[in-house]
Amino acid sequence: MNGRELLIATLRGERTPRVPISPFIAPNNIYEMFNYIPEIDTYACPPDFDLAEKFVAYHDYFGFEVLFTQGHIGDRYVPLSGENWDVTVTREGDRDKQHRVTTVRTPAGDLTQIMNFERSSPHMVVLAVEKYLIESRGDFDILARYLPPAEFMNCDLVSRARKAVGDKGLVNPCTHGAFNTVAQFRNLEQVMMDPVVDEGFYREMIKFLLDWQMATYRKVIAAGADCIEIGGNMATSCVGPDFFQTYVMEYENELARQIHAEGAFVVYHNCGDAQKIMHLYNDMEIDMWGYLTGAPFGDVVLDDALRVIRPSMTLRGNIDQVEFLRNATTDQIRERVRALLEKVKPRGNWVLCTTDFPFDGLPYKNMQAFADAGREFGQYE
Repeated sequence: MNGRELLIATLRGERTPRVPISPFIAPNNIYEMFNYIPEIDTYACPPDFDLAEKFVAYHDYFGFEVLFTQGHIGDRYVPLSGENWDVTVTREGDRDKQHRVTTVRTPAGDLTQIMNFERSSPHMVVLAVEKYLIESRGDFDILARYLPPAEFMNCDLVSRARKAVGDKGLVNPCTHGAFNTVAQFRNLEQVMMDPVVDEGFYREMIKFLLDWQMATYRKVIAAGADCIEIGGNMATSCVGPDFFQTYVMEYENELARQIHAEGAFVVYHNCGDAQKIMHLYNDMEIDMWGYLTGAPFGDVVLDDALRVIRPSMTLRGNIDQVEFLRNATTDQIRERVRALLEKVKPRGNWVLCTTDFPFDGLPYKNMQAFADAGREFGQYE
């Protein structure tokens, strides 16, 4: 089986010769390998660096199956100017730090977003929102009336990735689910309080943004995406199973159903706590869940997950890349992968993966040890 066939069969719950090996990889990992220093404003898709081609080259270097994660532009939730939507952006800072103010003028009033960017390493830029576009019901009414089509996904990059990946794997752009998307426009603490304070407002807002983002996901799938990885990490066990079941799950399921209707798989991304809510994933219309993050960066107990999660769902993750994969010896990595695969292979439907993306500086000999152990111990009987 080639990489594409191996991953598709695994997502379908079919028998395969071995476990696919596909860690979660982000732009900083690619930039680091090729010694590229990205600019803040073009971090997600640089004009002078072929992220699709180099992403595949990174995976070829270690012998991974490709799950292409790029396409999401996290600082573009506010679309550029359109009819009755006049956008002005001001920037202060330098190549390593930026303060960005986005002002939207409409016939019904103005909206403002403030974001801060900082280079946390030579190859990675992080962002934080200081002021969100929706701070009141009136702000949402303006947004719902005038908001142009979404621009937070790069369909050209997805299309180029489809060609670059070929039969080596799948194009799986990682973006946000329904709940996470609301939190791109409104402070997360407010989003968590909205169902209690004004349930009608919350449901109107999440449904509007679900439809808005799904229109873009249709274009992404048409451009060549095999899967859509929807982030669900902002509604983790910190809110509790009742909150998740009452206010989140139906919208994530609606998004998943519509993605399936377009012919793509659905990967659910929760790289943090999930121990208290993962049983609810059995009732979600998702094909794969990652990333079964254990202590100290998450609370998932692997044995519980293997017992609780329906056998038809593909699982991905459980190898810590923050401390273990960075600091362990190659022998320790080999043993950790062996023990994990020995435990999960009887269940099947597993992708050998990290619990999220590595930071800069993870030794390549350690990543190679992870890949080699996966090939050595990942063969099914």
